[in-house]
Amino acid sequence: MSKRIATDGVDIFVEHGFGDLRRARDGQAPIHEVVSDYLRYLNWEPDDDFPSSLRLRQYPESVSVVIDPRFGHGRPVVAANRVAVNAITDLWEAGESVEDIAYDFDMTPEQVDELCRAVVRLAA
Repeated sequence: MSKRIATDGVDIFVEHGFGDLRRARDGQAPIHEVVSDYLRYLNWEPDDDFPSSLRLRQYPESVSVVIDPRFGHGRPVVAANRVAVNAITDLWEAGESVEDIAYDFDMTPEQVDELCRAVVRLAA
C-alpha cells in the first residue's frame, strides 16, 4: 500500500514522484490538468499502515469531506465533526436556516452554505 494513491472514481493512480501520476493497471500517464480536479486522496494516520479515510476533492477546501469507514457507513461526512453530508443538506433542503444548521453542527454559516452549494452543483 502506497501513501501516494489517488482515484478519480474510475481508475487508481499512483504518484511516482513530484506530480508524476501513473494509472495502476497499465502505467499510463494521465493529462494532469484533466484529472487533477477529480482526484481524491487517501488520508493516513501517523504510524498506521492502512488508510483511514478518503478525502473527496469535489467538495470545497473550506469544508473537508471524507469517506471514513469508522463514521457515516461509507457515506461522505464532514471531517471536522463527522456529520453525514446528507444530514446537513437535508435540513437545508427542508428550509432550515444556514445559521441554525451551522450552530447545530459546530460549523460556520459560510461552510454550510459552501457545502450545500457544492452538493447542488454535484447533483446537476
